[in-house]
Amino acid sequence: MDKILDENLNGPAETVVGPSVKIQGDLNSEGNIKIEGQVSGKVKTSQSVFVIPGAKITADILAGNAVIGGEISGNLKISGHLILQSTAKILGDIACTVLRVEDGAQFSGKCAMGGNVIGNGKKIASEKSGSELEPEE
Repeated sequence: MDKILDENLNGPAETVVGPSVKIQGDLNSEGNIKIEGQVSGKVKTSQSVFVIPGAKITADILAGNAVIGGEISGNLKISGHLILQSTAKILGDIACTVLRVEDGAQFSGKCAMGGNVIGNGKKIASEKSGSELEPEE
C-alpha cells in the first residue's frame, strides 16, 4: 500500500459507531468514520470509512477511501481507494478509482473504476468505458 493511502486509512476515527449502536438516518462527517454496528441511511465523509466485520449497513456510502469488512446493502462511491476484505459482502453498485478485492469477498452489482467523482458524487463517469453510475435519490 502506498504511503499516502496507508496514512489516510490508518488515521484515527473521528466518529465511531459501536457494535451495539443502531443509527437510522444520515451520518455526515469530515473525518474518518469507523462503523462496528448498524446504519440505515446515508454515510458521507471526505475522509475514510471503515466497516468492521460484523457491521451491517443499509446505506449509500460516499467517501474518500474505504475499507469494507462487513455487510453493505447500498451503493459505494469512493473517490480514492476501496478495499474489500475477505469478510465483505456488498449488494450494490461500486464506483471508485482503485479497487482491491481480497479472496472471499462477495460483491453483487456494477463496478465503475478510474472515473472522476463530479460535484457532490451524483455522477461518476469512466473515461475509458463511458459508463455512468447514478446514485438512487
